[in-house]
Amino acid sequence: MKKILIAIPLLFLAKLNYAQDLVKKIPANAFTVATIKGDNVFKLMFVKDFNESFVGKKLLTETSKSLDKNFTSIEDFGINLENNMYYFNQLSDSITYNCFLIPIKDATKFENLVNDKDKKIRTDGDVKTMILPDSTGLIKWNNRMMYFVTGSIRSSFFADSAKSAKYGIKEIRYQNNYDETAMVDGVATVTTDSAMVSTAEPMVEVIAPPAAEGWTVYPPINKQTINKSKAGTKKNPKKKAAKKSTAKKKSAVKPKKTTRTRKSDINVPADDNFTTTGSEADSVATAISADDQYDEYQKERAEQDARKKQLAFVWMSAQADKIFNSNYESIENNKSYSASLDNKAIAELWVSSIQDAYNSIAPEFGTYGRSGILKGYGSLNAKLYMDKTSFRISTGLELAKEQADAYKKIMNRKLNKKFLKYVNSDKAIGFMGYSIDTKAYLEEFPKLMKQTYGSFLGKNMEEEIELGTDLFSLLLDEEAVSQVIKGDALFVINGLSTKDVTYTTYDYDDDYNRKEVTKTKKETLPDFLFMFSSEDNRLMNKLIKYGINKNYVTVNDNIYKIEEKKSPVDIYFMIKDGIVFFGNSFAELQSISNNSFNSAISKTHKNLLAKNNFSFLFNAKNLVGKVPTEEIGGEETAKKFNETLGKMGNVYMKSNPVKGNVVSADISAEIPNGHENALKYLFSLIENAAK
Repeated sequence: MKKILIAIPLLFLAKLNYAQDLVKKIPANAFTVATIKGDNVFKLMFVKDFNESFVGKKLLTETSKSLDKNFTSIEDFGINLENNMYYFNQLSDSITYNCFLIPIKDATKFENLVNDKDKKIRTDGDVKTMILPDSTGLIKWNNRMMYFVTGSIRSSFFADSAKSAKYGIKEIRYQNNYDETAMVDGVATVTTDSAMVSTAEPMVEVIAPPAAEGWTVYPPINKQTINKSKAGTKKNPKKKAAKKSTAKKKSAVKPKKTTRTRKSDINVPADDNFTTTGSEADSVATAISADDQYDEYQKERAEQDARKKQLAFVWMSAQADKIFNSNYESIENNKSYSASLDNKAIAELWVSSIQDAYNSIAPEFGTYGRSGILKGYGSLNAKLYMDKTSFRISTGLELAKEQADAYKKIMNRKLNKKFLKYVNSDKAIGFMGYSIDTKAYLEEFPKLMKQTYGSFLGKNMEEEIELGTDLFSLLLDEEAVSQVIKGDALFVINGLSTKDVTYTTYDYDDDYNRKEVTKTKKETLPDFLFMFSSEDNRLMNKLIKYGINKNYVTVNDNIYKIEEKKSPVDIYFMIKDGIVFFGNSFAELQSISNNSFNSAISKTHKNLLAKNNFSFLFNAKNLVGKVPTEEIGGEETAKKFNETLGKMGNVYMKSNPVKGNVVSADISAEIPNGHENALKYLFSLIENAAK
């Protein structure tokens, strides 16, 4: 009973802490959500340690300098460092919102951070608001959270003339013979907008916010302000021909060069249909120069930009009010988002749909954009982990069932174990291995291409696409191809070497006559070994025979050399034990040929290559001292470069088996001995690189 009584308040506190998490403020239709888990971060490094670190000192110094205040700890910012901080964005056809949700611990300290002599704060109950200069964004906060939002109007939204007219927006284009954009039968139309209404959620009236103290806003846009801004510069459109026969008669005479005039420059009645073409205009008006036209274009362009900014500001204000004052469905109810979370991660990123991400930007490409090109790809997530031995980034991508099934077939192969005999972990700077089932890939390839590019080419091309995929399958013998190229390969870099390389250039004499000359220079090139599996060498043997007959290939001790004078490196190749080898070291291939190769692969590297369809290694320590000093900026830079490499651990990358409908991969880096954890190790690298 006593244990139950103790557990009840603990559960209550846990529930209370969860309720305070700002994730509840993120709308369910958020497109991207990024999280920094303050509690997990500051378990690895105390606030005091951060303040005394190179990064912490730099942050506090620069913040103090820019705000002319004295900050001695990041706790002076008033932020609750033990809770989660969020970034999210929302996409619509009209505007994109970029939003930050930060937990507040001390509102007074936070206000001291954002409030300076040039910025004033508006208070409404317990909520305070500050507008960024030029009304490009706003900050709202109370005693529990801070919300910062910026918005950017989508240019494709106003490319639609109907939508543009609804909001009083005109497309302004500059031409040498400048005409108003909004023209109907030669008569210019002026759009007035004492009230504009947004179709974006929520529905709001587009008017300027109250001119309260400290608010930076644009003035309301109405007919009066439009007329004032255009006084003396308003263009006068052409008058529509009254009679068809008159129009024909005039067309028989070549008109004089068209010019525009200012209505204020001539004594005529105020008439929106005033004509400015031909001899009449030349006799009563002063022609406006190209510079005058461009100045007017700039003014009208600025006016339209101001309208868009005001519209964006009103939408941002309404969106921020909704975040603070409304109840709505939260992103935490999204199953894909919830499934991507891991309490052990210190940072997380989630994108709702790769396909939707492309679809949202496709309209910006105009006729070159096509939605659906990434059909079949769902949500993407990435998580960052740090502990005492390594830091790791784990990524996952959701696939449609058909696509996931195809990837499972394609990835149903492991690396040839014979490859492992030709890896020396003690000297390898890095390697990359991959393995796929070639036959399965060729069988699934037409389906994947049809799925990807079918929507891109359009419905009218469905028959052609179907025909193309069938022809591809007919021409290829998947089984035969898979015997020539099994689908697994390994690329190893064993070191770097410097050699003299000849190249052709040109010199010029005093009379500028060109003369071809051959020069030499030193180049640092990788010593590499590449291998892939092949069970059918008949095609390869025919190619070798052809190369020898044409003097493209020479042979020495069953090792072939590709004779290419322009290549900066010699390329050798050979076939042995069902493996095709390529490399730039004759001695290394010779040792493989006579079975004297010194193999020394570590258990870690062996497991990495053997258990994953894709794997990558970079051993920084094996690169120390290998890059020539002159190629990295001199002795001092080279010393710093080698010191940084010497303190780095191995960097790994690997793919994971497809689970359900998710394909995933990991990137990780080891922490060398002598470092407490990955975060402190990362800070030491940053400090060392900045010195």
